[in-house]
Amino acid sequence: MGQKKILLLTISFFGLLGGAYLLLQVKDALDEYYHWKSREAVLEKELEDLRIEVTKHRKFLDKLRTDPNYQDEIARKELGYGKEGERLYRFPEEKIHEKKGGIENK
Repeated sequence: MGQKKILLLTISFFGLLGGAYLLLQVKDALDEYYHWKSREAVLEKELEDLRIEVTKHRKFLDKLRTDPNYQDEIARKELGYGKEGERLYRFPEEKIHEKKGGIENK
């Protein structure tokens, strides 16, 4: 074999080796790209869910600020308040959950 053939084979070998390395790098880059694209989709969905939740909270606060009947309803429901002359009965939370659990387990 002549020196030109050996040189040509050596250059071809290193060219193929370099090409294989570049293909592996491109594959890794594409894998990472697709990973981040899927992560972006998940985060976009989460962001949309949070925007919906913010809208619900804003509506709740606006109604709470402007509607006296709604204020009474929330005070009764969440804080256990009542109107003057009403009798309120309060039950311990644990007992209610125990009874519900007992009924559901049967």
